[in-house]
Amino acid sequence: MTKLFRIIAVWMMIILPAIVSGQEKDTTVTSKNLGKVIIMVIPFSPQMIDANGDQFICAKSDINPGQFSDMVRTSFTLALMENLNEYYDVIEPKDNLADQNSDISVLYQIIKYKTIHKKLKSYVKGYPHFSLWQKLGPAYLRWGSDCVNDQKQKPERTHHKFDKAEIIKGKDSIYSSIMNFHDASYTLMITDFEMTTRFKTCLDLQNNVFQRDFYVHYTLMNYDGKYLTGGVVGTTYQSSTNDIKKIIDHNFSLLSGLIVANIRNKIPSQ
Repeated sequence: MTKLFRIIAVWMMIILPAIVSGQEKDTTVTSKNLGKVIIMVIPFSPQMIDANGDQFICAKSDINPGQFSDMVRTSFTLALMENLNEYYDVIEPKDNLADQNSDISVLYQIIKYKTIHKKLKSYVKGYPHFSLWQKLGPAYLRWGSDCVNDQKQKPERTHHKFDKAEIIKGKDSIYSSIMNFHDASYTLMITDFEMTTRFKTCLDLQNNVFQRDFYVHYTLMNYDGKYLTGGVVGTTYQSSTNDIKKIIDHNFSLLSGLIVANIRNKIPSQ
């Protein structure tokens, strides 16, 4: 009997620590088990910019279209991160597009875009009030037209096409591994940037008086790649400048702030 008790005691000494260790929680410090919100911001792909009238800005600012695109992409990402940083911790993967195996290149490779039409999330009127003459007259008095291409245009103030980002089927594990590497809990991806330029009259064109519509598309996904929310924010900006820095300063903080305001109810506060 004593021998039996000894055998049982030895087995208990072996089994109990294994049971206890199996019940221990993972003590690795991550944003998930700390309940900390870290948002990874993904700039729009260089192919996802549609800028009508950029030639006037390029001429005034002494830049080429590629430099214009880079400035818009970098400046908007910075403005968005600054607005987000008021509420959350924010990170951005290294913007190394030359390396096809970099995290941002891989993210672009595993994302597909689904175009749908939906109501704008937010729209800000950045143009002067119309006079009675403009209200009662034909549309071109309010919105003008493209005197170069002879196209009538006006802003889409209620509904707009939306390029929604989705993880390609079967690529979820790649997405999750990138999220885990950066210790991120959400991804905020800018999926498209649009700019349309109008001139009310050809005289306005000569005097550099423009109306510009800006639309920015975004998608918010969680750690597992689940779509949480997304949409388009926009503004119409009337000015007499083609200076890229002035245009960025006036519009990008506004637009990025609209995005932050629209996603806050989808992300728990810290």
